[in-house]
Amino acid sequence: MKKSLVAASIGVLLTTGIYATPSNAATVKNGVNCSKAGATTKVGTKVYRCAKNPYVKPSRNTWTLRGCLTAYAMWKDAKEQYADWVDLAKLAGAEGQKTMDELQASITDLEATMKEVACKRGA
Repeated sequence: MKKSLVAASIGVLLTTGIYATPSNAATVKNGVNCSKAGATTKVGTKVYRCAKNPYVKPSRNTWTLRGCLTAYAMWKDAKEQYADWVDLAKLAGAEGQKTMDELQASITDLEATMKEVACKRGA
C-alpha cells in the first residue's frame, strides 16, 4: 500500500510539472521568447505576433506587437523611397526642400516612436 501511495504521489508531481498552467505560463509581451513564427495572440486590446522584433537583440523569435511590425515595414519602405523623392523635390526648389525636410523629420519621429513605444521590450 505504501509503495503504491508513493508511486501515485510521484506520478502526480511529475505530471503537474509537465503541463504549463495559466498561472505559471510565460507572460506575453514584447521581447518574450516564442517558438512558432507567425503565431498570433491577443492580450487585452494588444495583438502580438511571434516574429523577430527589429529592435530586440539578440535577433530571435519573440512576441512582438503587431503594430510594431506594421510600423517597421512602413518605415523601411519610406526610408528606401526617400532617395527617389529627394531627386524629385530638387525640381520644386525651396518648397520641395522644405517638404523633404518635413518628410525626413516624420521618418525620424516614426523610428523613435517604434523604438521607445511600439517595439520596446516589455511593451
